[in-house]
Amino acid sequence: MEIKILKNASGIFGTIFNGHVLEKSERTSDIDGINIVHYYMHNIDDNVSEELVPLIKKYNIGKIKNCSSSSNFIYFINLFNHENEENIGTVSIIRYNISEQTMESIHSFDDNIFHYASKTRLNLFVINDMYIFMQKEYLVPNLKRTYCGFFKYEIKFLNLKDKSTYDITDDKILKYGISDVLQISDNQCVIKTGFCLLDDNMYNELEQEEASLESISLINIGQLASDLVIGQDIIVLDTIEQAFYTKTIPYIKKQENYLVYTCVDNENKQEEVKFYNLETSEVKSCINQDVIKSSDLAAPYVINGEPYICVTKDNEISFLNLNSGKVDVNFDMTTFSDDTKLQKVLKNSLLFSGTTKKKLIKKSKPFIDLYSFPGKEILFHETGEYADCMETDEEIIYIIEK
Repeated sequence: MEIKILKNASGIFGTIFNGHVLEKSERTSDIDGINIVHYYMHNIDDNVSEELVPLIKKYNIGKIKNCSSSSNFIYFINLFNHENEENIGTVSIIRYNISEQTMESIHSFDDNIFHYASKTRLNLFVINDMYIFMQKEYLVPNLKRTYCGFFKYEIKFLNLKDKSTYDITDDKILKYGISDVLQISDNQCVIKTGFCLLDDNMYNELEQEEASLESISLINIGQLASDLVIGQDIIVLDTIEQAFYTKTIPYIKKQENYLVYTCVDNENKQEEVKFYNLETSEVKSCINQDVIKSSDLAAPYVINGEPYICVTKDNEISFLNLNSGKVDVNFDMTTFSDDTKLQKVLKNSLLFSGTTKKKLIKKSKPFIDLYSFPGKEILFHETGEYADCMETDEEIIYIIEK
């Protein structure tokens, strides 16, 4: 474990990318309702940020998720309005090579770019540097005309290896849309299809016939690419979980060798948190009651390779080990200052911040403490005000102070 401190850096919020922090900021653009995005690469060692390709405008018209942790590319969207065609412009997907500092347009198409302000959005799921799911989503009203959501989809698979584009026509994906993708290995990913009904009161707004079948499935990317080349319409999915209408799946995430997700019962207001072992297919689970919205969801973590649920109750923070069914670690928060908070659960440690208790001749000061897990030994103590914390796959911990 290596710990690096960034002082006076409260403006840094982003993700770790090739040993740097990738930051984003937005401002209004020349197209009403669409923001311009600025990308910056922050050098942690000298605490300096540099904007990436500032002369090229980058627009926010949806979500871009790079699923690969080893990617050397940053992806963004450029819009170009055709002067002689009303409302019609070119949407270009561009990627920038961090190491070589080169840029290329990998896919373009013409569209009504002004619809991206409210009626259409574009989501990119970059599986790796060869394959991308490109999903256009269209805003449609529900049957009662009391709610609008992005419930209609057009999905393409971009094969950058042979510079080909394929339409996804399999109803298992096209009908319900892609909500998330996680990379498991170089040739395998997890795909979550269907939209969640937990927030926005969607369970009550939508009729059963309007709800989507939510699925979590494993996909062999090499096989998918080969099947599309030969014109195979049916996509081979290894489905491990499904939910429909009365049950919904708010998220999926990969932590170490586990796929972590939860199934919420909309009628009984409870969730079943599941840890799916990607090596053995074994599932560990537990039930959490009184779930009405996302903030009510349980807090699952994989620490030191073990599945845990973090439980906060009656001034105590406990970690329940689902393998043993026992609480491995607990913190009596009455022994800390009143504003002490658990800020981050890391791979094998816990980060707390707060303010020291005021004494007769000493002023209270902000502090940051890093505890080992499960030993509860203080690995690091710093007098400073916490802003953020990030951890790399190489277990380098970046603590950002205000």
